[in-house]
Amino acid sequence: MSFIAELSERMPQRVHAPGTPEYEAGAAVFAGSGTPDVVVRPASAAEVAEAVRAAVAAGTPIAVKSGGHGSAPATGGLVIDLSALNAVELADDGSRLVHVGGGAHWGDVAAALTPHGLVVTSGDTTDVGVGGLALGGGLGWFARTHGLTVDLLREVELVTAAGDVLQVSADSHPELFWALRGGGGNFGVVTRFTFEAQPVDGLVGGHVRFDQSDVRAVVGAWRDVFRDGPDELNSTLLVMPPLMPEMPAGPQMSVALVGSEEELRNLLEPLLSLPSVADVSLGPVAYPDLLEAAPPGEPPFRFVGGNGFVPDLSDAALDAFVRALDREVPTMLLLRALGGAFSRVPTDATAVAHRDGRALVAVNGILPADATDDQVAAARAGVDEAIAFTSGAYSNFSPEFGDDVTAIYPPATLDRLRAVKREVDPGDVFRASHHIAP
Repeated sequence: MSFIAELSERMPQRVHAPGTPEYEAGAAVFAGSGTPDVVVRPASAAEVAEAVRAAVAAGTPIAVKSGGHGSAPATGGLVIDLSALNAVELADDGSRLVHVGGGAHWGDVAAALTPHGLVVTSGDTTDVGVGGLALGGGLGWFARTHGLTVDLLREVELVTAAGDVLQVSADSHPELFWALRGGGGNFGVVTRFTFEAQPVDGLVGGHVRFDQSDVRAVVGAWRDVFRDGPDELNSTLLVMPPLMPEMPAGPQMSVALVGSEEELRNLLEPLLSLPSVADVSLGPVAYPDLLEAAPPGEPPFRFVGGNGFVPDLSDAALDAFVRALDREVPTMLLLRALGGAFSRVPTDATAVAHRDGRALVAVNGILPADATDDQVAAARAGVDEAIAFTSGAYSNFSPEFGDDVTAIYPPATLDRLRAVKREVDPGDVFRASHHIAP
């Protein structure tokens, strides 16, 4: 009996072959549609374990899909599609613990927590999967206020390569718990996360758009505001090149403050008073309002460049970031404010070690999806000066690193991750986008 036939017999209604709607949905990720041999859509941790045991016994490669944004399309093998494990349940004991299925999206979490006045540091779009973002660290809204997503993680339900279902926390399998907080999907399949949600009493925010007349002044004022601002103030600054009419060029700031609109406008005054301000939209917002809808379909561009944590947003660093925009390749610059709660976490507390970052910077040339190797090389070379001001990279913004994870993890962190990998997955069953070999 073939592997697929045996699995179908063990798990009726869960195994989907090519040509079925369930297969097509499971094979599709943000970067495109794959061609796995089979898609399994389990409804429990026990069914995930059954699929893992069967695949390992047959020597079949396993890919795991939670949201699909950070995954490459699968070629052959088994895809475990976690989309049925999408429940979001808030504990009723007053603990603020929220149990989130491994297939849930951040829009689901925001919708469930908002009526209770609670938040968890989350991604930027509603349909980003909780699993991929959280396992990579979780750099998003409220990072300055509450830390990374993994800093709010209290327990994980994990299916290992041996097909065991473990409850992993600081008290149970602590070294594995450490590795799961930033080490990606290298250690098993997470079927449930438990986060400690945080209270939010009053949330204001919105967007400020600037024209292209003085990008350096905008970047400098943004640096000054967030260098001195309170932990409750969070922001991303995106500078886009002219690409298409529906995508405005120039600096665009997204901002949120746990506080009042008057406080927000006072804090942003150095930015709001700049001559290049083109549009201001600020006011009360709800948690879900901060999460935007991702564009449908495969991305029409290829982003080529780099990212990293910036310990010192010096004038020299800002000059280099802005210079990277002035070249023939259309280039985007992204700055996400850090510091605050993010930087108060010890460097060895999680697998995200670069806690001295005052910001995360990403500089990417924007190329056609079918760009040639020469175009890719030229785009990447142009960002070297800017990335030289960073230390370490953020895995969720680094789709092209593959097996070379030395830029993401310092040597001591990587050694520790490999030791955990040898213990829980010595056969290297789980090969995440940023692969940590045993």
